[in-house]
Amino acid sequence: MRNAEASIDPPTDSFAAVPPPDSPRRHPVRPASEGLPPGVSADIFGGAPASPAAPSASKGRNPLPSTPPSPVSSTGPSGVPPVAQPWPVVDRKAPEAAPPRTDPTPEPERGARGRLLKFGVPAVLLLAVLAYVVPAALMAGKVLPGTTVLGVDIGGQTEAEAVRILNKRLSGLARTPVIVKRGLERASVNPEQAGLSLDAEATVRQASEGFPSPVEVWNALTTGREIPPKTTVDMSRLEIAVARDVAAVFAGPAQEGDVEFRGLTPVPIYPRAGRSIDHAKVAADIQRAYLNPDAMVELEVRADEPKVTRAEVRRALGWARRAVSGPVTVTSDRGSVQITPEVVAANLTFRVDRRNELRPVFDAADALAGLEDRLIDPGRLPRDATFTITGGKPVLVRAKAGQTLDTARLSSDVVTSITSGSRTARAFVTAGRPAVTDEEARQMGISERVGHHTTTFACCLPRVTNIKTAARALDGHLIAPGETFSLNRFLGKREPAAGYVGGPAPTRIRGKAGADVAGISQFATTMFNAAMRAGMEDVEHTPHDHHIGNYPPGLDAAVSYPGPDLQWKNDSPYGVLVRASATGTTVTVELWSTRRFEVEISDPVRSRQVNPEARTVSGPGCVPSTGQAGFTAEVTRTLRQDGKVTSRQTFTATYEPEATVVCAPAD
Repeated sequence: MRNAEASIDPPTDSFAAVPPPDSPRRHPVRPASEGLPPGVSADIFGGAPASPAAPSASKGRNPLPSTPPSPVSSTGPSGVPPVAQPWPVVDRKAPEAAPPRTDPTPEPERGARGRLLKFGVPAVLLLAVLAYVVPAALMAGKVLPGTTVLGVDIGGQTEAEAVRILNKRLSGLARTPVIVKRGLERASVNPEQAGLSLDAEATVRQASEGFPSPVEVWNALTTGREIPPKTTVDMSRLEIAVARDVAAVFAGPAQEGDVEFRGLTPVPIYPRAGRSIDHAKVAADIQRAYLNPDAMVELEVRADEPKVTRAEVRRALGWARRAVSGPVTVTSDRGSVQITPEVVAANLTFRVDRRNELRPVFDAADALAGLEDRLIDPGRLPRDATFTITGGKPVLVRAKAGQTLDTARLSSDVVTSITSGSRTARAFVTAGRPAVTDEEARQMGISERVGHHTTTFACCLPRVTNIKTAARALDGHLIAPGETFSLNRFLGKREPAAGYVGGPAPTRIRGKAGADVAGISQFATTMFNAAMRAGMEDVEHTPHDHHIGNYPPGLDAAVSYPGPDLQWKNDSPYGVLVRASATGTTVTVELWSTRRFEVEISDPVRSRQVNPEARTVSGPGCVPSTGQAGFTAEVTRTLRQDGKVTSRQTFTATYEPEATVVCAPAD
């Protein structure tokens, strides 16, 4: 019998079984039994059969029921079994509906992320630390890999080995000259002579600084690094090299206009332009170019223009000629002194003033040295502290203040008198202090005789007076440490007013003309020998043209005024006291100080002897004389300290032969 309550025909509405869009969320695999077409069981999805949907009153889509249908029994209301389905259906009990699910994040996902944070991050950090520490530990104490200096790889080496490699590989470059150029001109500077050198130790020290940082490790493993070389420089030697090797090639100072005296003749020095360089900048550029074979120092040269014009030189030349045209007289209340043209020329110079003019400058102090007592009462002159020798020991003679010439004012007044044509200047006095105070004398270390010498001469000649006058002037004179003593500067021109007799006679010594009184060369020879035996430094001495019998060969000193001169330097840290005395036949000079050396003077060695010629002279004025041979003498001075030789110096003098004069008999 056909069941009239349930139709097995498929629903005429194909969308009746599809839930509306706003239906509750259903599991994608296990759909609920509601909404299935009539006669379709949920068993086809592997689930329990669902009850038939309630018939819809509307046509088209079935509306979503407001409440789920109540479950029905497997049998009809009258106990009649359900109508069999047209296709097989598994008859199983429908499972209970699962509770609805919510949307929060699943718990298992939160647990995975926590485990990742807990174990993954520390693991990554550990690997990073190991990636730094392991190579850093291997690199520590050595030069970092990839380190180069001027292309020389020193990476991975110890400091000592890196220094050895740099010194070996860069030795040629370190000796390469630095080129300085200007246009087509070139000059080279030798690094060794200029005090430049590679400091390999300092270079390596900047490449290895203990345990490397992460950045240093990264750079060492990837790119490496180039470090600049360190150098050392001796600035004094570099400055000398700049002057010798660069300035001598590219620069030359301007020649300033001037007027100089040669004897009594004024000589013009006309100006000439020059070139100059910045020595400090050149030295800095050479340091930067050192160890760079491709670098050259580009030199900047500045024009060095003279300040004085040729016209100004000609004007000063005319003034100089008037200055030596006659003597200049200096007067005072006590008397007067004449300054000869020779003394004027010797003490007159020119200086460039602010207007670029040549201004004459006269040195009155030198011109009147030794003549002060002719213009001022000697009792009013200041007295320097000195020493006298009593019982073989020096005793201090105290200094005394007094009056002296105002030489600064007198110098200006002499120039004014020459300009005006009066040629007379008045000397004024001013308060004078001693040049050497008591305390300064005590600190000079005058304690013992360090050198002395005596020469002899025939008695009763005018020259004896002159020798005694020179000895009195010098007796008790103190020479300061480092001072150069000049006999001509101290004695001045030997004039009768100063106690010299006989008058100055013209001289020519080794081709140099002068004028002097007799006997001064003997005093000079005596002093020179005393100074050499005291270990002092020879500055200027001139042997005679012909040997004089009572002078030591090779160690004689001829003087005249204004030259030749005798000069020697007190190169000791102590003062030197001069004691000079003369008798009728001898002159002695002693030098007192603190002994520094043991001095040995060798006997003269003669060589290259030339026999004299004989000349016959006729006439009543003939004076016969015995000639003497010419020869060369060599004397060696040896200085010793504590038995060790510190200096050895040879003095050489060549003497011309002196002809024998034979007087022809009168007819």
